[in-house]
Amino acid sequence: MKRYANAGKILPKELLEEVQKYHTGVLWIPCPSRFYKERRQLVIALHEQGVNTKEIAHLAGVTTRRVNQILADRRRASEIRQVETASGK
Repeated sequence: MKRYANAGKILPKELLEEVQKYHTGVLWIPCPSRFYKERRQLVIALHEQGVNTKEIAHLAGVTTRRVNQILADRRRASEIRQVETASGK
């Protein structure tokens, strides 16, 4: 998966000039939000199947650190739901 591209090589000249009116330098363009939701679901599904963190990272196109963050966020959310259920909220 290629993560970076030269905007001058991939954007039409008019669009590049329009972007340059607002910013020059490194610019991060986020993917549609569904991409992140789907990637998170993939990480969780692979983990539940017993796939190791390094392989999950490779398959999902993220770092092992990001895999661990996603899994930690899921554990925290699960713990919060358990506390809310136990307290009757």
